[in-house]
Amino acid sequence: MKYLKTIIKNLLYTIIFFILFSLLITIFNYFNIINYQTLAIGKIIIPIMSIALGGLLMGKKATKNGWLEGLKISLIFVLIMISITIIIGEFSPKKLTYFLILLISGIFGSILGINTKTT
Repeated sequence: MKYLKTIIKNLLYTIIFFILFSLLITIFNYFNIINYQTLAIGKIIIPIMSIALGGLLMGKKATKNGWLEGLKISLIFVLIMISITIIIGEFSPKKLTYFLILLISGIFGSILGINTKTT
């Protein structure tokens, strides 16, 4: 039960980070502080960074196999994003490579987290 709470808590941190920075970059675009190209880059970078953060937090809680913990958290987030993409109707093979990059960023984040934790 404690492990499930840890996963849900880290997933919520990931989703909150994702929503806040997506909202922030959208507001900046609305007020013409940034242009459309920067928005397009932000749409790619923000999910990668949020999943890496979730993996980092998950790796800090892990005792071993940090890459597996990052894979779990990123897989949950990617499955949520895939289901939203399918519902919207924008699913394509190009998006599959993007989702693979998201999985890899979660794995690298957790590897970094398990190696930087203090004992």
